Amino acid sequence: MYRLLLLLALFSLSARAGLVVNIPQPEPAPPHHDYYRQVLQLALEKSGEAFTINPVALNETQHRQAQMLLRGEPINLAWMGTSSEYEQKLLPVRVPLLRGLSGLRVLIINQARQTEFAQVDSLAALAAFTGVQGIGWSDIDILRGAGLNISAARRASILDMLNRNQHVDYYPRSPVEAFGELTARGRDYPQLMVESRLLLHYPFAVYFFVSPEAPRLAEALTRGLEQAYADGSFLALFEGHPLIRDSLRQLQAERRLRLELANPDLTEASRRLPDHYWHPGTRP
Repeated sequence: MYRLLLLLALFSLSARAGLVVNIPQPEPAPPHHDYYRQVLQLALEKSGEAFTINPVALNETQHRQAQMLLRGEPINLAWMGTSSEYEQKLLPVRVPLLRGLSGLRVLIINQARQTEFAQVDSLAALAAFTGVQGIGWSDIDILRGAGLNISAARRASILDMLNRNQHVDYYPRSPVEAFGELTARGRDYPQLMVESRLLLHYPFAVYFFVSPEAPRLAEALTRGLEQAYADGSFLALFEGHPLIRDSLRQLQAERRLRLELANPDLTEASRRLPDHYWHPGTRP
């Protein structure tokens, strides 16, 4: 009887135990890392669950992080660009964390190349240049599927390659990432700039992906993000975050040639998301 009562007590304590959320913490952390941390904090608070967020020092590629998520260690959550493979193997929380801005891409280039890029007026013309993305990033296949010449490199080396004007010609980044990274690291890479006239777009989303070993965490995040949208706190965070506010202001002040790319890998579940989850002009 005592043993039964002990087991019931342990089960009760386990059921009430807070969520333990282990997330990757790169070093140095990119500027937009702060935004995702704030969204994660908000979603967990709105979920009604007790929780602890544990940053795990990690400088692995996205592909390696996805493999770690499958095992549930040393991380059980990461924010990543979506793909049909990730949505099948992991637990996606289908709320676009950047409201689709991750599918808008400006180009980080060496400023010595702006005259060449000024002549680009189509995807076919852009295909004469070599772009670069991080190893394992979900949008490599989208860009290559549009006929673009895209190589892959470790994220930490890309800005240096461009600054030296070697091996690659441009780096497609969302405005939030591009303007934020150059503001934060412009002194380290003085030759870099955001190309002034091109804007790529493809339907795309960054989601929280959770380990299959942590379904309760995925449920809590879904519940929390839906509540944050319903009460306006998600949009307040999105619109008020300096990185997003400033990058959108800069993008809207410019006149850019928008080049549309298809994303055949975007799942039907992502395409069916409510309109209010998407920023104007990014809806699939």
